[in-house]
Amino acid sequence: MRRFNIFQSSHAALRSLLLDTSLLIQFTDFSDAAKVQETFDQVTELVLDCHRQAEEESRYIIPAILRYHKNAPECFSAETYGRNSPANNLLRRMNRIEDAKGSKSRVKSAANMLSAGFRRFAEQVILSMKMQEEMLNPLLWSYYTDEDLQEIQERIEGRQTMAEWLSLCTWMVKDMDDEEIADWLLSVRSTLPYPVFEQLVDRLSAGLPLLRWNKVQSGLTEEAMVA
Repeated sequence: MRRFNIFQSSHAALRSLLLDTSLLIQFTDFSDAAKVQETFDQVTELVLDCHRQAEEESRYIIPAILRYHKNAPECFSAETYGRNSPANNLLRRMNRIEDAKGSKSRVKSAANMLSAGFRRFAEQVILSMKMQEEMLNPLLWSYYTDEDLQEIQERIEGRQTMAEWLSLCTWMVKDMDDEEIADWLLSVRSTLPYPVFEQLVDRLSAGLPLLRWNKVQSGLTEEAMVA
């Protein structure tokens, strides 16, 4: 039987954000200040999401394992995303592009360095997620029921701001197919206050292509009719 994966939603969001940011960097015109700012904002969002993942692991996941197991590996540890980490090196390389304004050759060189820094950062994030899936999940499954893990996830989500939660949901669904999105919306509809669910639907409908959203809506309608 498939067990509850406490990392499923956060990893889906990170995968989508990593892919989208990679493409954004690749196709950014670094001579266009508005485009550069858009790229920098998304890179910053990605780095902050990884910091939150590290904090949630340290605050909730590791202590839950240590209650029953003598040690637990830190996958998204604070040190990994600390001062001299690939994450901070990536942010410093964004500053180099700012400093290079006015020189096409310097901007191009700084942009190439940014791309290389992003690849190293992305590799680290992917490795950290893999470690969580392969090392932390089996330990959690050894000591906790699916209901216990859902309660831990609810505590994690409970400390997120509404903006953080909506952002996570927006990126998460981009890693799901239309049927999965419809099923997920049906599962959370009964657990959320109606205004919050409406806000979620508005956010997702704005973030998905119209054709995809129409298919999701069709799935919601069909499931509601069956129920």
